[in-house]
Amino acid sequence: MGARGSRMHETELIPTKRRSRRRRGRGAGMNPGRRRAILVWSAALSLATLVVIGLAIIFWLKPRLRSDSGVGPAIFSSDEADVRVVSKFPSPSREQALDLVKRAIANRNPEKVESLFRTGNASRAEVLEFFKSSEQRDGLIERYEWLSSMDVNGLLLEGVVVIYKGKEKRGERLALLTPDSVGNWKLDFEAFARTIRPSWQELLEKGAEQAVVRVFVGKDVYFNGPFGDDKEWSCYALVSPDIEDTLRGYCKIGSAEAAAMEKLLTEDRKFSRATLESRRVKDGEPRQFEITRVLAEDWVVADGGGDL
Repeated sequence: MGARGSRMHETELIPTKRRSRRRRGRGAGMNPGRRRAILVWSAALSLATLVVIGLAIIFWLKPRLRSDSGVGPAIFSSDEADVRVVSKFPSPSREQALDLVKRAIANRNPEKVESLFRTGNASRAEVLEFFKSSEQRDGLIERYEWLSSMDVNGLLLEGVVVIYKGKEKRGERLALLTPDSVGNWKLDFEAFARTIRPSWQELLEKGAEQAVVRVFVGKDVYFNGPFGDDKEWSCYALVSPDIEDTLRGYCKIGSAEAAAMEKLLTEDRKFSRATLESRRVKDGEPRQFEITRVLAEDWVVADGGGDL
C-alpha cells in the first residue's frame, strides 16, 4: 500500500464586515421621541448581539489557544475532567499545591531533592541541573495555573501548569503532584521534564534502537515499508513540544498494546499524553517505531510501571 500521511492544520477566524445603507423614507417625518426610543432599542439589541458573538468566539478559541509552545496539542486539555478517586490522603489545597511546585522549582539544595520530588530514575544531579538551566532553556516563568485532580493509572495526581515566557514564544510544563506511601505530596520530576531515555538526540540523530518516550499520541494513517498493511497495524502520531518532527508509532491490531492505545483516545479526545516503550523495525523509516509497551496513560509512571 502506498504511503498516506495526515497533517494537523491551524484554523483561522476571519471576521467579515457587513455594510448597511442609510435609507430615507417613511421614517423621515417620525416623532422625535419615537425615533429616539427606536435608536435606543436598536443599540441595545446590537450590543447584546456583539456580546453573544464575542462569548462564542472566546469559547471557540480557548482550547485552540492553550498551546502555542510548539507542535502538538496543549499540555492540559479542557476536556480532562476532575476524576478524583477515594483516597486516605487529603488533597493539597490550591495554595499548598502552588507552594510545593514553586519550592521544588526553586530548590538548589541536593539534600532536599527527595523531599520535594518523585525522582524516578533521575539522580539528584540530573534534577538540579535541569532546573539550573531552566531559564536558559524555557525562559522566565510567567504564571502558574492550578488544575486540581487529574488521577490516572490508579495514582492520585494534582496538576499545575507552569507557563514560561520563552525566548520566541510561550512554553508550558505540567507539574504533576502525587503522594508517597505516607501521604507526602511530591512533584514527579520525569513527567515535568518530559524525560525520555535515551535522549531525543540519541534516538533521532544517532539511531538508538529502543527508547522510553513521553509524548502526545493521536490516531494517524501513515502506512508504508514494514508497516504498510493497515489491516495488520494501527498507526499513531507521536508528538512532543521538545522536537519539531512528528514520529509514527505502530501497534499490531488485536494486541495488548493496541487495546491500551485505544483506551487513551475518544471521539472528543483526539490527543492524549502517554509514556511508551518503542523500538525500531528493520527497513522502517528513521521516525517510525513499533510501540512495544504502554507504560502509563500519562507522563507519570507508577512504581514498577506496566501496561494499562
